[in-house]
Amino acid sequence: MNPSLKPLLARVAAGLLAMSPLWVHALPNDKNQALRISADKQEIDLKQDTVVYSGDVKLVQGTLEITADKIRVRRNKNQEPESFTAEGNPARYQQQPEEGKPTIHAEAGIIDYNAKTEQLTLDKNVSIEQNGSVTKAGHVDYDIKSQTAKFSGTGRVETVIPAKPEKKD
Repeated sequence: MNPSLKPLLARVAAGLLAMSPLWVHALPNDKNQALRISADKQEIDLKQDTVVYSGDVKLVQGTLEITADKIRVRRNKNQEPESFTAEGNPARYQQQPEEGKPTIHAEAGIIDYNAKTEQLTLDKNVSIEQNGSVTKAGHVDYDIKSQTAKFSGTGRVETVIPAKPEKKD
């Protein structure tokens, strides 16, 4: 590859992820923050409109943080991010949904987000935690528009809601 193209391609790849609406239900300021991606490798396929970051990948933008072994970004014909897939053992996601609300922590073998349909899918040993409550399942489909989720898998879905401590007078 021509060495003079590398900085341009790196900016294009970073821009692709920056436009991804992962922050739909996050702090409003997150999308205005700088996007930082670090990885051992980055591969761009202009013909297939994909960018793949691999090897200890860390993506940070405001309160959004994703760590994975690999993150693949796919663009549509208009060069806009259409979807991303994070894979890991496990891939981890965390983000503060609203000011004053506790951070959401999620992990799964695969975290897939489709910007066009606004669907978030977590697959393979899913665990989602917020404010001490934990839900575990094999698979989760989350519709961002309707804010509905379906938990399923080969085993049982398990939710643990911690007891509130007794108030002493």
